[in-house]
Amino acid sequence: MENSLSDVFDDIILGRGVKRSVHDLIWRGRNRTALFAERLQAHGFMPIALKDAEVPPGIRIPGFLLEETGTAWFGYLFREFFTETRQRKIWGSVKRNEKGDWALILPGNSQHVVYLNTRQQQEIDIYHLTGM
Repeated sequence: MENSLSDVFDDIILGRGVKRSVHDLIWRGRNRTALFAERLQAHGFMPIALKDAEVPPGIRIPGFLLEETGTAWFGYLFREFFTETRQRKIWGSVKRNEKGDWALILPGNSQHVVYLNTRQQQEIDIYHLTGM
Protein backbone atom coordinates (compact mmCIF):
# COMPACT_ATOMS: atom_id res chain seq x y z
CA MET A 1 0.00 0.00 0.00
CA GLU A 2 2.71 2.47 1.01
CA ASN A 3 4.61 1.76 -2.22
CA SER A 4 1.61 2.44 -4.45
CA LEU A 5 0.86 5.66 -2.55
CA SER A 6 4.50 6.67 -2.97
CA ASP A 7 4.13 6.06 -6.71
CA VAL A 8 1.03 8.27 -6.82
CA PHE A 9 2.86 11.00 -4.90
CA ASP A 10 5.83 10.69 -7.28
CA ASP A 11 3.48 11.24 -10.23
CA ILE A 12 2.06 14.36 -8.58
CA ILE A 13 5.50 15.73 -7.71
CA LEU A 14 6.88 15.12 -11.20
CA GLY A 15 3.69 16.14 -13.01
CA ARG A 16 3.47 12.72 -14.69
CA GLY A 17 -0.05 12.30 -16.02
CA VAL A 18 -1.43 14.76 -13.48
CA LYS A 19 -1.42 18.53 -13.32
CA ARG A 20 0.50 19.87 -10.34
CA SER A 21 -1.93 22.16 -8.54
CA VAL A 22 -3.64 21.67 -5.16
CA HIS A 23 -3.65 18.11 -3.85
CA ASP A 24 -5.38 16.46 -0.91
CA LEU A 25 -2.92 14.30 1.05
CA ILE A 26 -5.54 12.56 3.19
CA TRP A 27 -5.75 8.88 2.20
CA ARG A 28 -8.16 6.47 3.89
CA GLY A 29 -8.69 8.87 6.75
CA ARG A 30 -4.99 9.43 7.48
CA ASN A 31 -2.91 12.51 6.82
CA ARG A 32 -0.04 11.44 4.53
CA THR A 33 1.82 14.77 4.50
CA ALA A 34 4.96 13.20 6.03
CA LEU A 35 5.17 10.62 3.23
CA PHE A 36 4.63 13.35 0.61
CA ALA A 37 7.46 15.38 2.19
CA GLU A 38 9.75 12.31 2.01
CA ARG A 39 8.92 11.85 -1.67
CA LEU A 40 9.53 15.55 -2.33
CA GLN A 41 13.01 15.31 -0.87
CA ALA A 42 13.72 12.14 -2.85
CA HIS A 43 13.02 14.21 -5.99
CA GLY A 44 15.21 17.17 -5.01
CA PHE A 45 12.59 19.41 -3.39
CA MET A 46 14.22 20.66 -0.19
CA PRO A 47 12.47 22.49 2.66
CA ILE A 48 13.48 26.12 3.13
CA ALA A 49 11.92 29.16 4.76
CA LEU A 50 10.99 31.65 2.06
CA LYS A 51 12.97 34.39 3.80
CA ASP A 52 16.12 32.26 3.31
CA ALA A 53 15.46 31.28 -0.30
CA GLU A 54 17.23 33.10 -3.12
CA VAL A 55 15.81 33.56 -6.60
CA PRO A 56 17.45 35.79 -9.21
CA PRO A 57 15.37 38.07 -11.44
CA GLY A 58 14.01 36.29 -14.51
CA ILE A 59 13.97 32.85 -12.85
CA ARG A 60 11.20 30.85 -11.23
CA ILE A 61 11.74 27.87 -8.95
CA PRO A 62 9.06 25.18 -8.56
CA GLY A 63 7.95 24.27 -5.09
CA PHE A 64 5.26 22.82 -2.86
CA LEU A 65 3.74 24.34 0.24
CA LEU A 66 2.51 21.64 2.64
CA GLU A 67 -0.29 22.50 5.04
CA GLU A 68 -0.70 20.59 8.29
CA THR A 69 -4.30 19.95 7.30
CA GLY A 70 -3.10 17.61 4.55
CA THR A 71 -3.07 19.87 1.52
CA ALA A 72 -0.16 20.34 -0.90
CA TRP A 73 -0.07 23.50 -3.02
CA PHE A 74 2.18 23.64 -6.09
CA GLY A 75 3.58 26.97 -7.19
CA TYR A 76 6.69 28.96 -8.00
CA LEU A 77 9.11 31.22 -6.18
CA PHE A 78 9.98 34.23 -8.34
CA ARG A 79 10.44 37.98 -8.37
CA GLU A 80 7.45 40.06 -9.38
CA PHE A 81 8.39 43.36 -11.02
CA PHE A 82 6.25 46.49 -10.77
CA THR A 83 8.80 48.93 -12.23
CA GLU A 84 12.50 48.81 -13.10
CA THR A 85 13.35 49.55 -9.47
CA ARG A 86 10.40 48.08 -7.56
CA GLN A 87 10.08 44.33 -7.16
CA ARG A 88 9.23 41.69 -4.59
CA LYS A 89 10.07 38.05 -4.03
CA ILE A 90 6.94 35.89 -3.70
CA TRP A 91 5.78 32.31 -3.91
CA GLY A 92 2.54 32.04 -5.88
CA SER A 93 0.35 28.99 -6.39
CA VAL A 94 -0.47 27.81 -9.90
CA LYS A 95 -4.11 27.62 -8.81
CA ARG A 96 -5.83 30.91 -9.57
CA ASN A 97 -8.71 32.69 -7.91
CA GLU A 98 -11.81 34.01 -9.66
CA LYS A 99 -9.96 37.23 -10.61
CA GLY A 100 -7.16 35.26 -12.27
CA ASP A 101 -4.63 36.08 -9.55
CA TRP A 102 -2.67 33.49 -7.58
CA ALA A 103 -5.07 31.78 -5.16
CA LEU A 104 -2.28 31.63 -2.58
CA ILE A 105 0.54 34.16 -2.37
CA LEU A 106 3.29 34.05 0.25
CA PRO A 107 5.69 36.96 0.72
CA GLY A 108 9.34 36.20 0.18
CA ASN A 109 10.31 37.48 3.63
CA SER A 110 8.00 35.06 5.47
CA GLN A 111 8.86 32.16 7.75
CA HIS A 112 6.68 29.78 5.68
CA VAL A 113 8.59 26.67 4.67
CA VAL A 114 8.26 25.61 1.04
CA TYR A 115 9.86 22.58 -0.62
CA LEU A 116 11.84 24.03 -3.55
CA ASN A 117 13.76 22.29 -6.31
CA THR A 118 16.50 24.70 -7.38
CA ARG A 119 17.71 22.22 -10.01
CA GLN A 120 14.50 22.83 -11.96
CA GLN A 121 14.85 26.60 -12.33
CA GLN A 122 13.13 28.05 -15.37
CA GLU A 123 13.61 31.35 -17.16
CA ILE A 124 10.59 33.66 -17.28
CA ASP A 125 9.69 37.02 -18.78
CA ILE A 126 9.74 39.27 -15.71
CA TYR A 127 7.31 41.76 -17.23
CA HIS A 128 4.66 39.27 -18.36
CA LEU A 129 3.97 36.74 -15.61
CA THR A 130 0.47 35.88 -16.80
CA GLY A 131 1.62 32.60 -18.37
CA MET A 132 2.80 31.24 -15.05
